[in-house]
Amino acid sequence: MRKAKQEKAAPLMGPWVLRSASGAEEASLDAPSDFAGALRSAMTEARDIELLFAIWEQNVDTLRALNRNLKQDQLPRSDIAPQLVNDLKQCAIKLAHPNNPADGSDRPQKTSALISPAAARPKIDKSVLTIGEPKRIRCKEHLRFVASQPCLICGRIPSQAHHIRYAQPRGLKVSDEFTVPLCAIHHHHIHTTGKEQEWWLERKMIR
Repeated sequence: MRKAKQEKAAPLMGPWVLRSASGAEEASLDAPSDFAGALRSAMTEARDIELLFAIWEQNVDTLRALNRNLKQDQLPRSDIAPQLVNDLKQCAIKLAHPNNPADGSDRPQKTSALISPAAARPKIDKSVLTIGEPKRIRCKEHLRFVASQPCLICGRIPSQAHHIRYAQPRGLKVSDEFTVPLCAIHHHHIHTTGKEQEWWLERKMIR
């Protein structure tokens, strides 16, 4: 007679190790909320987009393990991972934006890497006109970097740079700064839906 499983294995909890962009151990934290806060601070303090994604890549496996454990037995704060994914996107957008306001820090400017040679030629900045037109930056180097990161949904590599279609008003293709890494499967899937924002909502990537 088969013995029914009466007990559920207790989830493994902490400590959760926060790592730097180089993989070095920065801190060992017992509470999931402390790990989330430390990772959020590290991403916010990243000086450029390459460093931001390096920090994310070093900590994403720990974040996945933490999220799995929090979902067991309906433990609280199981939305930590989606929140941090959203923080990653916001930090990336902030770093990639060419008009990032100066904050008095020594953060190096990365705008030159995001502007194509054609964009370097003098031209009218339509975004400052009375009826402004959003800038749409084109940069193959930035797209290659985004594509080198793991898929935001499943973690697969290689990825493809997906332009978030609702990030700017409809018309031309959105600026290259509004791109995220998606594997070929999820990239194809998102392009088959007519309601991209709902697609992200269903996967709890945005609120």
